[in-house]
Amino acid sequence: MEAKQMQLQNFFIFIIDCICILISYVIASYIRFGNLWGGYSRAIVLIRLGILFFSITIIYFIFNPNRNFFQRQAKQELFSVIKNTLFLGAIVTMVAFLMQDAQDYSRLVYLYFCCIYVATSCVCHQLYKRYMIDIYSKGIGTRNILILTTEDRAKGLCENIQENNSWNINIKGLILVDDNTLPEISGIPVVCDYSDMMEYVKKNVVDEIFIHLSSQIKLPIKKIIKELETMGITVNLYINVFDMEITAQRELERIGNYYAVSFAPKIRSFKQIFFKRVMDIFGSVVGLMITAVVTVFLAPVLLAESPGPLFFSQIRVGKNGRRFRIYKFRSMYMDAEKRKKELMSQNEMEGFMFKMENDPRVTKVGKFIRKTSIDELPQFWNILKGEMSLVGTRPPTEEEFLQYEGYHKRRLSTTPGLTGLWQVSGRSNTKNFEEIVAMDIEYIDNWSLKEDIIILFKTIGVVLKGKGAS
Repeated sequence: MEAKQMQLQNFFIFIIDCICILISYVIASYIRFGNLWGGYSRAIVLIRLGILFFSITIIYFIFNPNRNFFQRQAKQELFSVIKNTLFLGAIVTMVAFLMQDAQDYSRLVYLYFCCIYVATSCVCHQLYKRYMIDIYSKGIGTRNILILTTEDRAKGLCENIQENNSWNINIKGLILVDDNTLPEISGIPVVCDYSDMMEYVKKNVVDEIFIHLSSQIKLPIKKIIKELETMGITVNLYINVFDMEITAQRELERIGNYYAVSFAPKIRSFKQIFFKRVMDIFGSVVGLMITAVVTVFLAPVLLAESPGPLFFSQIRVGKNGRRFRIYKFRSMYMDAEKRKKELMSQNEMEGFMFKMENDPRVTKVGKFIRKTSIDELPQFWNILKGEMSLVGTRPPTEEEFLQYEGYHKRRLSTTPGLTGLWQVSGRSNTKNFEEIVAMDIEYIDNWSLKEDIIILFKTIGVVLKGKGAS
């Protein structure tokens, strides 16, 4: 998991460096010539830019310049960027010499370029670092980890992981298998006893469990991993258990300076994670454009029938228990939440969800926008923020979530989606919550980019046929 995040990190920094190269070259040319082309043909300038991009790519493949990126101080960052710039200059010079083009290069342009590139790259790296550490890592980018260990190991573990911490690891708490009454160790709270671990995981935001135990501790590790796998929680195990008959996929993981075997229900490759997010960003941008146009026409009629806010927002539960605020066009009267209690006896769903075919709280305009799924359009903002995905499982309300059994939480082991398998399966009107859970788990277990694309196309068909949720 950390390896994939390192790949994503390197890719985004590579894109930042490419943008810095482009900006630096343009500024250098304008300083030297007053224009971008400087008397050269456009083809020549584009070739030289291509050589610069090729050179930075070679540097990334050979030297891995972003090693310990988030641990580097400003002075170390400056030294690293200067070193990369020297390598960049050396490769450009060699390629230009081989192409017999070196004599036509403007020395001043490349001197200006190097100085500007060092400055812009350092600034952009620091801004990216601050964003990832101060904002992203405290939101959807956090890996919330519980540590299952013994009292004698806890202090050393916490200090080691904090000292060698990956930028996005948040130690949520400690669970001690031996008798201990301390409220915290090294600033990390002891959140529960071993006997209450599963209940705590079920009700709280937990992404991973790190198990660090002596071989003398006799716990049913196989059973623990299987039960956590049922909830969709990744388990990082510090002991050699490759001989265990556990169906979860495995990979090597690093927690601080400790290497562990990581068990997860579904291990996704860097390429899959990257393209799913690119697809989400592109889809959300297009969706928000459509939302803006729809808002202009929808707002007058919706507000004329039912005065109040145009948008409805509600706290929902996302990946592994994260709370976020979901947005929709308001389709109900203002007193809808108060009236829900009165209508609970008419709930047509078997399970924890509430659903009525002819819900009296829904306005006339609301019935139309629900049938056509127009009410869901504002959720493209949630997708752009990373709280949701185009395709996933539907996020439950807090009230529903608090009633979940352990295995229900498995449906929250992926980012919730605007659409999903059960919405397009022909069983979207099912009245059995367990059937929905089964379809969600089927989606998670068999997930692929191809499957997401198929579901998106099926969703378009469902919407055009007017089979949106009523």
